[in-house]
Amino acid sequence: MLEPPYLFVYGTLRASAGTEWSRFLTAASRFVGSGRTRGELFHLDGYPGTTVRAGDDAWVSGEVYLLNDPVSALSRLNEYEGCSPSDPPPHEFERQVVTVLLDAGGTVQAWAYIYSLETAGKARIVPGDYLRPGSAAPVWRAETPNS
Repeated sequence: MLEPPYLFVYGTLRASAGTEWSRFLTAASRFVGSGRTRGELFHLDGYPGTTVRAGDDAWVSGEVYLLNDPVSALSRLNEYEGCSPSDPPPHEFERQVVTVLLDAGGTVQAWAYIYSLETAGKARIVPGDYLRPGSAAPVWRAETPNS
């Protein structure tokens, strides 16, 4: 299987987050559109992390980018996400391919940084959107386990 040239981002890499790394991504890619993937979003230490939840009705909202030079961009982003070969395991995030439903219609296979550690005790971000439109303020509320 060919590796996808797309990246799905749901937190600090989204354009409206206004971070140094969101600006890097904007310069290293072309915005494809907004979309969502199946998963649950959690509030970590000042940033979000998503888990994959395939058969569930939980969704994570984000943006899809077509990377200009996927190998170079992903190498740099792996360093930012703490999952490069030089980062000691266990890695907080792993880069995985997810299916993204685009808001404009259709689907795309895209890389995403998936949270790989335990989520017990982490506040779930409901309804799965880390940023308010046009705002860099996180939107989240705690959800008790099994609720």
